[in-house]
Amino acid sequence: MYRNKAYLSIPAVLICMVCFPAAAAAEDKGPLPHALEFSEMLGMSAEDVFTGPDPPGSIFSYRGNTPEEDNVVFYYPDSIYLFWFQDRIWQVRADERWTGDVDGVSMGMSLQEIRKLWGPPINNRDENPTWTLPDQGYPVRIRLYFSDTGALKDMYVYRADW
Repeated sequence: MYRNKAYLSIPAVLICMVCFPAAAAAEDKGPLPHALEFSEMLGMSAEDVFTGPDPPGSIFSYRGNTPEEDNVVFYYPDSIYLFWFQDRIWQVRADERWTGDVDGVSMGMSLQEIRKLWGPPINNRDENPTWTLPDQGYPVRIRLYFSDTGALKDMYVYRADW
């Protein structure tokens, strides 16, 4: 019988929050990693995240296109989202409020501006272009989403083998 993986993961997350509350107050290791470090966040465990300097601002479940795509998501106030599969991060999202950049690309830029910096995406026929990032022992991609006015509004760095 199928069980919703996101709901099974929520108790585990809550147990970690109760059992390791001091971990969030551990030594300050600086701000949550951004930009080029997004791909390094893939594969992080709950222990890795909870020993970091900042707890998430909120935790919620997110239903994908199919029940198999259910996720537990940690949201951070700087507009970074960590998507979990089982006990590992498989995707990192930055939304339009994020103020950082990835290799010179920041929110609000047009696809034409981004193509000048990064070159052509690996999927030229898609309105949401994707580029390959350095391998982390598994394939890593960055996918960009644009508003109706053509401004970059979301970026996702994810494991491409899931």
